[in-house]
Amino acid sequence: MKWLLLIMGILILVLLIVVFTKVRVSIDYKRVQTNDLIHIKLSAWYGLFHYTFKVPVIKMDDDSAAVVVKEEQEMNGKTEKEEMKKYTAEDLRDGFADSLEMLQHIIGFHGIVRQFTGKVQVKKFTWHSMVGTKNAAHTGVLTGACWALKGSIIGLLTTYFNFRIMPSYSITPDFQRWQANTSISCILQFRIGQAMVTGIKLLRYWKGGKPHFKSRKLAKLSGDSNKQSF
Repeated sequence: MKWLLLIMGILILVLLIVVFTKVRVSIDYKRVQTNDLIHIKLSAWYGLFHYTFKVPVIKMDDDSAAVVVKEEQEMNGKTEKEEMKKYTAEDLRDGFADSLEMLQHIIGFHGIVRQFTGKVQVKKFTWHSMVGTKNAAHTGVLTGACWALKGSIIGLLTTYFNFRIMPSYSITPDFQRWQANTSISCILQFRIGQAMVTGIKLLRYWKGGKPHFKSRKLAKLSGDSNKQSF
């Protein structure tokens, strides 16, 4: 009996530690000319555990009109997996269709997600860009449009997420040449328990029976793994 109580006590303690653990997510995206880099790092327990996801190469495949990406995954400094993947227009379409399928099956999806994002703390947010054309007038118009677009996007983000700092963003015009460079860096923080509660709510308010997903990964959940996109 004592051993049973001890085991239950240990399990409860571990569960409490996991629930209250803060996860820190660092996201960096850079685009310089035609070169892209995405770097995502998840860390917990003050860096004792960290997982890194990198996409250092993004390019177009001229033969298949697909986007080719090179993905690298690391855990605690050790490379776990490295592979090349192709994403076609059909993959994008199927992903969008799956998102609509999820929205149709979950009552109050927007409210549930917004409750979670409202608890996600934004510790850092910077977004700096450089745009330009060879025409000074066109560059001025483009710069103004980009300022308006950035302001709208950041305004929307601040209504959904808990910003602990003021966002830093800028647009630098280049009147001499074509430019379309951008750099985004942000740090998010939330508790695992908050994500678990959100997941439970999404399952709890599920309606309408089994979904029918189209993307390969999610199709396995609905038993449609042999379905192909047309």
